[in-house]
Amino acid sequence: MSANIVNNKKIVKNTLALYFRQIIVMAVTMFTSRIILQALGVTDYGIYAIIGGVVAMFGFMSTTLMGITQRFISIELGKGSDTAVLRKIFSTSMILHAAIAIIVIILAETVGLWFLNSKLVIPAERMSAANWVYQFTVLGFVVTMLSAPLTALIISHEDMHVYGYMGIFDVAMRLAAVYLLVVIDSDKLTLFALFSFTITCLIWLFYYIYCRKKYIKMRFTPVYDKPLIKKLSGFGGYIFAGNIFSVLIVSGTGIILNIFFGPVVNAANGLANSVNSALLSFGNNFRQTLTPQIMMSYAANKLDAMWSLVERGTRMYFFLFLIFSLPVLLEIDFILKLWLKNVPEYTAVFIKLMIINALIGTLLSTFISVVNASGKLKGIYCTLYINHALILVFSYLVCKIGYPPQYVFVTYTVITLIFNPVYFALAKKIFNFPVRSFIRKALIPIFFVSALSFFPFYFAHKVFSESILRSCIVIITSMLWTGLVVTFVGLRKTERTKIINFMKRQFLPAPAIHLSVTADE
Repeated sequence: MSANIVNNKKIVKNTLALYFRQIIVMAVTMFTSRIILQALGVTDYGIYAIIGGVVAMFGFMSTTLMGITQRFISIELGKGSDTAVLRKIFSTSMILHAAIAIIVIILAETVGLWFLNSKLVIPAERMSAANWVYQFTVLGFVVTMLSAPLTALIISHEDMHVYGYMGIFDVAMRLAAVYLLVVIDSDKLTLFALFSFTITCLIWLFYYIYCRKKYIKMRFTPVYDKPLIKKLSGFGGYIFAGNIFSVLIVSGTGIILNIFFGPVVNAANGLANSVNSALLSFGNNFRQTLTPQIMMSYAANKLDAMWSLVERGTRMYFFLFLIFSLPVLLEIDFILKLWLKNVPEYTAVFIKLMIINALIGTLLSTFISVVNASGKLKGIYCTLYINHALILVFSYLVCKIGYPPQYVFVTYTVITLIFNPVYFALAKKIFNFPVRSFIRKALIPIFFVSALSFFPFYFAHKVFSESILRSCIVIITSMLWTGLVVTFVGLRKTERTKIINFMKRQFLPAPAIHLSVTADE
């Protein structure tokens, strides 16, 4: 494995590439979401959100296999394995993805279709359009599944700049789709689903061409390696089940809200998920660049370096998310009024609770990479299953009892906080996880940064009356203040020095070099 300084440079370079992509994606998403909501209307937007949730219930299959492929390729790269081994893993993964895609189509066209037409609360006059949306969404998901091994190949080789290019292409296509949605006189809901499917196909085509040209020695070759298939499948069993529960948390929450409160609340839930995903992706960009190096460090038996990456990654992931999410927490009502013409009820409270849950979730996200790298999954993942199952059961119960919809997300927060210490205790037992060091170096700085960032603006928010000026000042100053608190409280001195020096190299002009010339010359 490369030296630490090389790794740090690569992490920064890849993170900046993904950030450039994310800023563009987020800006366009905020713009297009408003137009889409206006073009579709609250009811149709809610229908699209809930159908996407039903299809996403099959998405755990693709997520599982992509994670497995990335894990095994990263481990082999860390070991220095030859190309033949890597090609065999990639080709076997492609075969498994194709097989799962066929299973998804069968399930989607039987169980999924029955659930759509029999259980979901959709107005009768929109049922035909809902079925068209469902078919396009299923096909789009299958295409996404077939692109998953290609994505895993790119991530494993840390070629994150590819996502920068694809981000620009993706948002350009979505802008074109929104324009066509407005000007074409047709069923807007069906048309939007068709455009989304077309964009998905184009993205798959790009990844296919890129991987075929970039990784020539790892092209797909028909292979049947029973021991490898068994190894991949065996490793994937726990992750497979874990992803089922993860998807059920999102999709199951949407279904529960639909059953008890109807599609209008689903529109609020869909918008809240969009905002939360956009914010969370700022931290995810950093975590995504870190994961391959954590896995390669484990494979190379550099455990001290690995735990250092986990501790530093947890802090950075939390801080990056906090900087962008704090202004939203403080001024979400103003942001929604500015962003959307008609704001569905419960949207603001859903967004606030989702952000809080996401902040809590960042504390474990980097650590899970170690669990997957080690292959010692049983204890952690079984606890994860219980955690997610309880969230779903109690979410259903609070709605059944008669509590308002926001209590679904309150339930998530309470149960997650109860289970987090359990994960750390298990990790100490299984991996000799340095819990005390992690608390001292990661969790305590996170606590102080959160308190120092949030409370001054919380009180200012309460003291000054609501106005456009107050909202603008709070949004701008909270980001700047949080950035300063992170720099001087959340970062260690060596990290702060490296970042300052890096910024100087990137943004300050190089000193001029003066050459003296003698008379003889």
